[in-house]
Amino acid sequence: MGRVRTAAVCVGLTIALAASAASAQVDIEGNWAARQHEDAPERGGGPEIGEYQGLPINEAARKHGEAWSASIWTVPEHQCIPHPADYGPNFSPVRIWKDLDPVTQDVVAYHTNIAWMNPIRTIWMDGRPHPPDNAPRTWEGFSTGKWEGDMLTVDTTHLKTGYIRRNGLPRSESAVLREHFIRNGDVLTWISIVSDPAYLTEPYIKSRNFYFDPGYQVTVYPCSVDVEIDRPAGEIPHYLPGTNPFLQEFAARFQIPYEATRGGAGTMYPEYRQRLRTLAPPPPLKKPAAAATPPQAGNSTERSR
Repeated sequence: MGRVRTAAVCVGLTIALAASAASAQVDIEGNWAARQHEDAPERGGGPEIGEYQGLPINEAARKHGEAWSASIWTVPEHQCIPHPADYGPNFSPVRIWKDLDPVTQDVVAYHTNIAWMNPIRTIWMDGRPHPPDNAPRTWEGFSTGKWEGDMLTVDTTHLKTGYIRRNGLPRSESAVLREHFIRNGDVLTWISIVSDPAYLTEPYIKSRNFYFDPGYQVTVYPCSVDVEIDRPAGEIPHYLPGTNPFLQEFAARFQIPYEATRGGAGTMYPEYRQRLRTLAPPPPLKKPAAAATPPQAGNSTERSR
């Protein structure tokens, strides 16, 4: 009888501990509205050409950005590409839901649906391994997650080649993404850390905040492929080395030393202010010449005749 009571107590403690552990994992399900108080200009209309400061890019990424042309978005094959997993949370609302094992009630997976282009991503929570390195890449990659206290940590591999900024700075398919989801009341903070041996010299870290919005519904994104500009078959907009005329406009407009706008890990840190004090700003942009005003009937010229 004593052994039965002891067993019962042990079972009760196990259930209590399991319930305590489960309660420590916050619920991130729901509809979340984006908050753009951080980096709003970049996340809205997009960054300027040549605006690379504060990013840990290497020379290969810089060269890629110099060759990039915004007209690439008019090419039909590029018009409906969804943002990859590491860029999608930048500005779009998101819906998050989970799959439960009907027997154990364990969370098998979380899913996210970004409003822009509606890419659906799966975050596996059942301990399965990542596929081998030669497995196909996708826009959302292969993600696995685990709870670390109240924080959900997600690791993602097998991403297609993407970008870290919408002005030509690339992110390779060798990159790995680590994310942390932290909920504080109705605010969900989504932290992403991109490590890319091909284009970054240090991890690229950013955070985005979302606000719980139970009334929000993700709708179908109406993307259509259209011929916006007639081009010869196979022509891709780009700039050859040294021919991009827009690279220095950002520095000139905001009077930032051109060297600083070239980016690199050094530009991320406060110590770079010492370097900035030694650099001269570029000449300001020249104002376009005013268009000539055609003579109007009844003006002084007409009257003098």
